[in-house]
Amino acid sequence: MKQKTMDLEKELVRIALVGTQRSPLSDECKTGLDNLGLPEAENSEDWILKGAAILSQMNRADFKPIQLSVNDKVEATLLDEKVCSPTSIKHLYMIVDGAFENALPEFLFNLAKHKKCLPPETLPHLLDLSLTSSELWGQLKKSIGKRGGWLIHQNPDWERLTERTVNTPWDEASNDERLFIFEKTRKKNPTKALEMLRETWSSESVNQKVRFLKVLDKSLKKDAEPFLEELLDARRKEVRRTAVQLLAKLPDSSLSNRMFERMKGLMTLKKRNHKKEKLEIKLPEKLGNDMIRDGIDPRVQWFKGGVKASRLGQMVALIPPKMWAEHFKMTPEEVVELFVRSDWGELLIQAMVEATFLHKNKEWTRALLSFRISSSDRQRWQSLNVSRLMDDLPDDVFNAVAIKGMKNTEGLLEENSPITQLLKTSASLWQDELTMLVVKNLQDWLAGESSRYWNGWHYRTILKKAAYTCNPLLHDKLSNNWPEESRIWSSWEREIEEFLSTLFFRKKMIKALSIS
Repeated sequence: MKQKTMDLEKELVRIALVGTQRSPLSDECKTGLDNLGLPEAENSEDWILKGAAILSQMNRADFKPIQLSVNDKVEATLLDEKVCSPTSIKHLYMIVDGAFENALPEFLFNLAKHKKCLPPETLPHLLDLSLTSSELWGQLKKSIGKRGGWLIHQNPDWERLTERTVNTPWDEASNDERLFIFEKTRKKNPTKALEMLRETWSSESVNQKVRFLKVLDKSLKKDAEPFLEELLDARRKEVRRTAVQLLAKLPDSSLSNRMFERMKGLMTLKKRNHKKEKLEIKLPEKLGNDMIRDGIDPRVQWFKGGVKASRLGQMVALIPPKMWAEHFKMTPEEVVELFVRSDWGELLIQAMVEATFLHKNKEWTRALLSFRISSSDRQRWQSLNVSRLMDDLPDDVFNAVAIKGMKNTEGLLEENSPITQLLKTSASLWQDELTMLVVKNLQDWLAGESSRYWNGWHYRTILKKAAYTCNPLLHDKLSNNWPEESRIWSSWEREIEEFLSTLFFRKKMIKALSIS
């Protein structure tokens, strides 16, 4: 079948080159075009070109055409949808061909925003890409339109992208099917889902139990607490450990309260003359069965300071950060400073990073990242690892931390500094103020007499990231004030030109999609 489409494409190209007057379309070609959902047009040249374009995409995507019924062809051709403009189609081909490939999410976002659909000839390639990217499919499905919805069902591979259904009874379903049924039922009827899970829990394998708990994590609610508490007595450590993590995530869970009560017994807030209060910590001497049941592993040593210190760190890592602010009646920033003044400051702050990552707390994320950036020149905090907090940062938190860090930066950003890592790794959108601060910092360094092209190598990565995360409307302003007379300008000209050309492309792309 694929050979037939390739032969048809070659024949159409041949006819297009010699002209329809010298080589008219054969009946076989007409039938092939008709089967593609392209009824005969008055202008045979247009008919040939459209057919060749569709066949090229089909062959590129290894798409096997299906013999359509009359009703199918009518449905495919009579769909009247608002496809994006020729200019936008040109932009899309530039993206798909790799010139500006990272602009695809923004293109699809603006396409859906302005209620337009993708051109039919681009769908096969994009649907194929979606098979390996659930994130892309989440964006793409908003803009494929009715035609795309119809097209998906013509290819078994693409049908996997559509909403899955399972009709097998719960007690007869396979492992994967039960995971799917549980997730869907949990969304519609949380109580029933837990009842179903209890029915077969004892017969599930350890790996399957952990998989169920990870699905439960997606729709975690207070109603799951009794079930999870029971799992603290499970025989296998993998199940107990996962249950502990889920219980710790639950707002005001019994496990979190138990852990905090233990911590209060180990803490004393000392007032000091003419100095700020100091938190004195007593390491836990004994590890009772109740603490082991609540997830404290007596053998783990993942904080410096010995086994007792590790136990303390594990306890803090399971406590919701907001409980500290409420207990001490302090802001997150004030609690961080209180912990820093403790003799166990490094341990407490690292444990708070773990707790903040677990609970996805915005205020504490901002406080800890800001502290790490402001203390980057202090040897005591060189080993503090906050990289986990840099993933999936809310835009407002990212910008607040990054702007503050840039304002406090003098001279060139160090390659391994926290602010550099934040700018290089975060996918958050940049506010205009941050963009101008970073670009001004780079321009000043390029213009300086002490600049060396290898010193700022990491700025190249930052520029590539900023090209897709900053406001493209800043293009004209960002095009000015580059020190072209600098002795190292030739080493940076290409990267800066790529940065500006990407902004210009995004600016034109968004404008084209917004035009009716």
